[in-house]
Amino acid sequence: MSNKIIRFLGMATLLMTIILARQASAESLIVPAADYTPLEVIEIQLLGLQSGDPVQGIEQVWVFAHPFNKRATGPLARFRTLFEMPAYAPLLDLRSYSIKAVSETAIESQFVVSIVTSDGVSYDYFWAVEKVLEGDQAGFWMTTMVSSPRQLSRAS
Repeated sequence: MSNKIIRFLGMATLLMTIILARQASAESLIVPAADYTPLEVIEIQLLGLQSGDPVQGIEQVWVFAHPFNKRATGPLARFRTLFEMPAYAPLLDLRSYSIKAVSETAIESQFVVSIVTSDGVSYDYFWAVEKVLEGDQAGFWMTTMVSSPRQLSRAS
């Protein structure tokens, strides 16, 4: 099988897991695990933000925030306020997205995440994930940084 087919099947399996988890309980969050790839971590976060429930979407992003990131952004209540800022508010109004790998090492991966909001505005975010190296989540890929966006276009 080609790598593209294998990757597609992996993403389809991940999406089915997310759908089943959402059906089991509206309050369910996908929790970090060592077998998620960097791409899957970002995909889970974006699907959470796209779910239509902003509170749960932000919490889904939060559970995949790297411990270093959580120390910088503060507790969940403070983290939620980041999405009130113009830089991150478009993520709550997400209609579609694409993810492109920029660089990957054994412990850090960087991506460009392109989103389109429900009113047709396109943005690019630089998104970085790193492996946690110690503690209960050692070996897990988690988000260390999401940049301010670059607006690309507006629907006419």
